[in-house]
Amino acid sequence: MSEYRDKKHRLPPERYIGKISISFTLCVDGNRKVFFEQADIYRHVELLTEQLARFDCLAPIYCFMPDHLHVLTFGMSETANGKLAMDAFKLKSGRYLYNSSVGYKWQGDYHDRIVRSEHEWRKKMFYIFNNPVRANIVEDPYDYPLSGSIGFKLEDVIWETGQSKG
Repeated sequence: MSEYRDKKHRLPPERYIGKISISFTLCVDGNRKVFFEQADIYRHVELLTEQLARFDCLAPIYCFMPDHLHVLTFGMSETANGKLAMDAFKLKSGRYLYNSSVGYKWQGDYHDRIVRSEHEWRKKMFYIFNNPVRANIVEDPYDYPLSGSIGFKLEDVIWETGQSKG
């Protein structure tokens, strides 16, 4: 059972609004492994892109692991709402996941954290980018095909963390 399953949102809804960064982790119910290839996530990335745009957010980085998803969002305006974007994404992608993957679904809740400093932002970026390495899926995070960025060039975002490939 995942540590994220029953984590409740401890912050009031207004804390998720504005030009802020929020880190989200969504887990597949039962830690079932469903994401392995780009074809597996293509529709999910489309839905994520749509919902982020709807709520005026971008994603400097996302990473689909076999049984979970990491997303770092950034609000582009004072009315941007990262939590509503992720709630809408989870609902729409959950329907798709259930219908296309033999009844798989997202866990009931997700883990989120408002990123309050540049240092913490870089740390989250590094963590998300290197998640496939820590999971022994790839040796080089640049070789992992299920990471990306929405609204940014991933290479530029990674360069900002000091992780440029040299």
